[in-house]
Amino acid sequence: MLENRGATTSGFSIREVDVLRLMADGLDTHQIGKELGYSERTIKNIIYTFTTRVRLRNRSHAVFYAMRAGVI
Repeated sequence: MLENRGATTSGFSIREVDVLRLMADGLDTHQIGKELGYSERTIKNIIYTFTTRVRLRNRSHAVFYAMRAGVI
């Protein structure tokens, strides 16, 4: 049921996990957008929304947070 709404049991959306995984692989915003079929603005919004919601400082902090949470 959570999958249908775009959420996972870990509290990360499926899109957030996809973006964080690609960030961890070293891709930049443009490359992530191209890989997932989203605009750069959408990728930036996903990152901003996630980092703001979880109160993280930056992209690197977001990747480490996701790694510690075990989602990537």
